[in-house]
Amino acid sequence: MKNIPVNLLWFVCSIMLNALGNSFMIISNLGSSPWAAAGQNLAFILPLSTGACIIILNFFSFILSYLIKTKFTLAMIIKSMALTFVFGIFIDLFVHLHHIMYVPENLWIRCLYSLIGLNLMAVAVCIYFQSGSIYLPSDYLLKAFGKRMNNYTVGTMICTSMPLSISILIILFQHHITGLGISTFLFMFGIGFLIDLYNRWIVIDKVPQQNMYSA
Repeated sequence: MKNIPVNLLWFVCSIMLNALGNSFMIISNLGSSPWAAAGQNLAFILPLSTGACIIILNFFSFILSYLIKTKFTLAMIIKSMALTFVFGIFIDLFVHLHHIMYVPENLWIRCLYSLIGLNLMAVAVCIYFQSGSIYLPSDYLLKAFGKRMNNYTVGTMICTSMPLSISILIILFQHHITGLGISTFLFMFGIGFLIDLYNRWIVIDKVPQQNMYSA
């Protein structure tokens, strides 16, 4: 029981780091992670913030997960949506702080911001899955597609194609590119390598809990 407060602290830190990493990629304007990019594009056509749109997308991820036969308890739904609200609020907060302090215009600094964002998100994911048992709805959707396809590589591709499709449709309709860029593809093809790298260095002792990819 002594480990529970420590795990909770690590978990909260992971959510903040994930939101901070997303904010760095958003501010770099070189491309965001697929779900953040979809949130940015929705925010472009809706009177809502990027964080609020990410919350909406995660809510629909829950619905889709349920439709493809993922089992949820009421407690899981409440905790996961609460986590989503916190995550969305943190993204908006960090983006707002960036705008107050500094928004880079130089390409090299923007590239540096994007790399910082990628690494922060990779560290966050390592901590996130080691310290928590409740996940964002989009993570449950990834798990659902992975189990449905019996292959997490294929499942990840299908899951990622959904926010990308939302972004592309809005971009084609609005004739304005938002959220998608070279860093989006760096995220898609490089985040796994970074997560594996940081997993070798970050090991959190924790109480036994549900594994994200357990059957």
